[in-house]
Amino acid sequence: MNSDLTVLEKRTLSYLNFKNEPDEEQIGMVRKAIGEVKSIARPAFAFRYFPLDNCPIDINYSSLSELFRKNNSDSVAVLVSTLGPAVDNRIDKLKESDPSRMILIDAAANAYIEEVTNEYQQRLGLKGQSFRFAPGYGDVPLSVQQSIFENVPDVRRIGITLDDGYLMHPFKSMTGIIGFISN
Repeated sequence: MNSDLTVLEKRTLSYLNFKNEPDEEQIGMVRKAIGEVKSIARPAFAFRYFPLDNCPIDINYSSLSELFRKNNSDSVAVLVSTLGPAVDNRIDKLKESDPSRMILIDAAANAYIEEVTNEYQQRLGLKGQSFRFAPGYGDVPLSVQQSIFENVPDVRRIGITLDDGYLMHPFKSMTGIIGFISN
């Protein structure tokens, strides 16, 4: 893929399932969508640390156990992030009026939430950190979200809610469980 593209642009193209080399017009469309998302997004974050052996969130799943073992983790950080409701609102408005643009904005928003969450995670400075693992992957059920919301009180402050199916609102939000070494 074009080496002049930023990581965010490449990730957006990946979310669009783009396989070929993009032409200048396509790159322009992606850049415009990213610019729009950045202009309306209001990234916010919440996190909390727990000792691995005394975590109130159910982390007793083989996917997480293996991850923590590989990284010699003795603690976990639970991170929650969002782009805020304006991005979801923009995507909803485009559903009827401009579905093609909606797809571009949605892909750019998916890529952007990953980017801002990665940047925030790096600022936490976790020693020996593992991959950020989200409920709903592997054998970790989405229902673990409920426990995250109960144990990371700042989630409400940043405006994220959880529905009965354990989906977050705004949709352009993510959770992550990260193993790390505290000492």
